[in-house]
Amino acid sequence: MNVTEMHIAVQQGVDKINSLQADSLLSEEIDIELNKNMFRFINTKYGRNNMYRKGFEESQKRIDDLRTLVREYEAPVSFKEQLKTNIFVDTFNLPTDYMYLVNQMSKLWINNCKTIGYNLVNPPSVSYVTLDLNNFVLNNATGDSTHFITQINLIADITGTDPTSAVIWTPSASFIASGWTADSYPANIEAVKQDILDNPGAGFEIYWEEYETLNFPGQFIVIIDTDLHDWFNYDGSAGNISYAEGVPDIAVTNGPAEQAGQIMDTTYSERREPVAFSDRIKEGNRFSQQDDIFALLDDPFNTTKHTSPLTTMRGRSIDIYTSDIFIIDTLKITYIRKPQEISLSLGTDCELPEHTHQEIVAMTVSSILEAISDPRYKTALGEVTKNE
Repeated sequence: MNVTEMHIAVQQGVDKINSLQADSLLSEEIDIELNKNMFRFINTKYGRNNMYRKGFEESQKRIDDLRTLVREYEAPVSFKEQLKTNIFVDTFNLPTDYMYLVNQMSKLWINNCKTIGYNLVNPPSVSYVTLDLNNFVLNNATGDSTHFITQINLIADITGTDPTSAVIWTPSASFIASGWTADSYPANIEAVKQDILDNPGAGFEIYWEEYETLNFPGQFIVIIDTDLHDWFNYDGSAGNISYAEGVPDIAVTNGPAEQAGQIMDTTYSERREPVAFSDRIKEGNRFSQQDDIFALLDDPFNTTKHTSPLTTMRGRSIDIYTSDIFIIDTLKITYIRKPQEISLSLGTDCELPEHTHQEIVAMTVSSILEAISDPRYKTALGEVTKNE
């Protein structure tokens, strides 16, 4: 079912034939209910809060329910701290769309079980600007414009003292030839996002939501080559700050606010690189609860090992504990990602497998009937339980 068909199915399920009892439901309200029940569905199928008490991948049905949301992600770790004489802690940033962890493994260096020397390496500084999709790429401050900006520029000095500038993005020729126009929002929002990512101007790289240790949900991250654009300035004490500027396709009262340049925070950005190593291997990690980690590290039989590194989770990070005989290079996780929210106005369909759509619609109908205190609620709820 596409999003339009889901909306029709919800309206048909809620409204009594020709009674128009629920004809006042707005499409935005149906979107809210569909998304609420989509996440309810994911939580129910991932855990065991269902009639069969089976969790994720414990049956073929559970495998198929969430298979479109299963992703892999691998990235280098950063050095966090030395915990004890021979215990070190590295950290790994979770991806922005992370929802539930399925498994994790490390790629690591070893040296025949001998102490492995290392150097701390600082990555080069990264200059960037962030561009919020709603408040920048759409050309007004509230994000509800029916138009897009038609160009993004980097300006050396927003006060106008230094007019030097460079083009971060303009629509590609092939994109324009495909029939896109700036006032065709919202149907082409995903296509515009992709064109921005695929066609950066000279001296720019554009990423969606994350780059190395940078993490900005719902935003583009524009990395600036300061060798090419040596006039770029992020430091107010060194002069007027450089900005990114969006050019609206029409005259609007509230155009996008200029976005100031920044430099990447280097906290937890150092890496340990071995002086010499004999082998690079991959091993599965072993998760520990926070209140058990120190007891495990002190236990010679259960401490962190190169065959099973210990890990804990905090915030948006996984911490990996290593000894002096191995060093972590990268960490790879398999996880269930957050789906895009269903939206009729944006034309965003449900990303879960086709066979789940009717179940989500039934759950949505049930929750709406409950909200309007319809006597059919118990009947609808009974139908939902049959979906197992």
